[in-house]
Amino acid sequence: MHPAVLVTLNMRELDRLKVIQAIVDMGLKPGRAAEPLGLTVRHAQLRRRPRARGLTA
Repeated sequence: MHPAVLVTLNMRELDRLKVIQAIVDMGLKPGRAAEPLGLTVRHAQLRRRPRARGLTA
């Protein structure tokens, strides 16, 4: 087991983390996730697709 590690995030990073977590947990659509992440809808779609196939980006 790995020891606990303290990670410090600023508010912007925490907001991005929450959006990414919503994508993973609730299947948030790329169009809804794009704006809070500062991406275009197309970019959000391209970033999500490889992960859906089990690949890493």
